[in-house]
Amino acid sequence: MVLRLDVTLTDEQKTTMASIPPTSWFTQVVYRNAVSPAHPNPRLAENNEMKQAMVNDWIAKSVTGKRVLDLFSANGTFAFVAARAGAKEIVGVEYSEDRIKCAEFVAGTMHVDSKIEFKRGDVYRICEYFEKPFDVVLCLGGLYHIADPAFLLRQIHDLTRERLILQTSQVLPHRGNRAKFVVRRKDRTGDGLTSIRDGYGTWHYSRACLHELLLHGGFNILEERRPPWHRRRRFPWYLANCEPIKLA
Repeated sequence: MVLRLDVTLTDEQKTTMASIPPTSWFTQVVYRNAVSPAHPNPRLAENNEMKQAMVNDWIAKSVTGKRVLDLFSANGTFAFVAARAGAKEIVGVEYSEDRIKCAEFVAGTMHVDSKIEFKRGDVYRICEYFEKPFDVVLCLGGLYHIADPAFLLRQIHDLTRERLILQTSQVLPHRGNRAKFVVRRKDRTGDGLTSIRDGYGTWHYSRACLHELLLHGGFNILEERRPPWHRRRRFPWYLANCEPIKLA
């Protein structure tokens, strides 16, 4: 999916857009007179398209007139979905300065009533950043890279009034499959520790493990989704629409 905006960019805006690294464009944006770069990794663009197809309706039904927190916001894909659905205010949290630059550029070209801002920050510290909770929290990706997801989910609970919309990775439901951590190297030709540590890792949870993580985090699951069965090897995902449990 691409984001189509009925906007004509100025020459200065085109220059600014061209200065943003292509790796920051998880969602391609099409203007009247310009098109943003596509992400150089087509698999990531495909991931983003599948994710939108699976959660955009949840977002649209949940955010109208609401304050929304978008964790792991990347270049703002889901913040913009929320804005178009009538969210009152959206704050995205992202660690990459280039992705924030990309998100802020797109937000500045959108004609919406929503207040949209992006903050560079550490998701482990989100309760330090915000004094009051949000109505809806989006955590669409990123949780699978977190070393302590249980801790993060407890923080998310403290910032969620009404709804958490979550996407993470799940092991395929075969007998004997358990939660696992997969190391992904940037340099697949090397065998040393440097190539491992320069890469990143991804947690894949069993469905039962995800249920317990969300319960421990303080959430009831209202609805679950998974990609179509014939695409689950390519997209081993779990998606949940949750409400926070009122803690005593």
